[in-house]
Amino acid sequence: MQDINQHVASNPSKPVARYVAFASVAIIWGTTWVAIKLSLQGYPPLIGAMLRFVFAIAMLGLYARVTRLSLVLPRTATLWVVVTAILAYVVNYGLVYWGEQYLSAGFTAILFAAVPLATLLGSAFAFKTETFRGRKLVGTIFGFLGIVVVFFDPLVATCFSAKVTLAAVAIVVAAMAAAFNIVIAKRHLMLVGAVPLTFHQMLWGTLGLGIISAITGEWHHVHYSLGATLAVLYLGLAGSAAFVMYYSLLKTMRASTLSTISYVTPFVAVFSGWIVLNESINLGVGSGLVASSCGCRPSSVMI
Repeated sequence: MQDINQHVASNPSKPVARYVAFASVAIIWGTTWVAIKLSLQGYPPLIGAMLRFVFAIAMLGLYARVTRLSLVLPRTATLWVVVTAILAYVVNYGLVYWGEQYLSAGFTAILFAAVPLATLLGSAFAFKTETFRGRKLVGTIFGFLGIVVVFFDPLVATCFSAKVTLAAVAIVVAAMAAAFNIVIAKRHLMLVGAVPLTFHQMLWGTLGLGIISAITGEWHHVHYSLGATLAVLYLGLAGSAAFVMYYSLLKTMRASTLSTISYVTPFVAVFSGWIVLNESINLGVGSGLVASSCGCRPSSVMI
């Protein structure tokens, strides 16, 4: 992980390291949709998310100790780390875990694919960190349409009860929070190393999730199971590596383009769901992949 991060940060002109890191993050985050489903079989949403990041924090802390990597933050970065931690971990992951109780993985993927569009618009207009390009907007829309094609069947099959509708709104809000985390981090936190940034964001985010889960009484609804626990451990271990690689990529890529990972992960989710949960694969995957690829090209995303 350290070698990949160093290559991504120090060799922005070479695309190989970016491709490796981009693909790694996409594969890891693609499988997390299934892992979250499995973790919810034993742990309530906020507790499941919190335990995931507790384990991830422990892994990052151990990694930093072994490699003698400093986890100290610049004093000027603390406020923005707290803000992005609330957006990325408390709001985003809290709502994603809660929403997946009532939504299929496919429908959740459709809604969360709004991240690239929200990031593009936020970068261009809200924070003005990128120049707005019509061509980029068209590519982003094509990418979103590709995801809709892939998951058209679960979209049509979704029965919109009150809870399902509320969960759908929650996922959209989560996607917006994730997008704003990317944009803010790109503007204010790129001088912070990827490992300390991930560590401290997870620390504050875990604290927030823990407080909310205690207030809502989720601890009374924990039902231990080996499968759910293994899913939590996988999410913590793989997720910590993915976040570090993600922030390393953000140093050399535009926030709007990096966010198009959200167009790749659903395809991984489809196949991992087929393997692990015996979910079916519809014929829209091929045509959806062609459309979504128009909005996702990691090699052309320099600062």
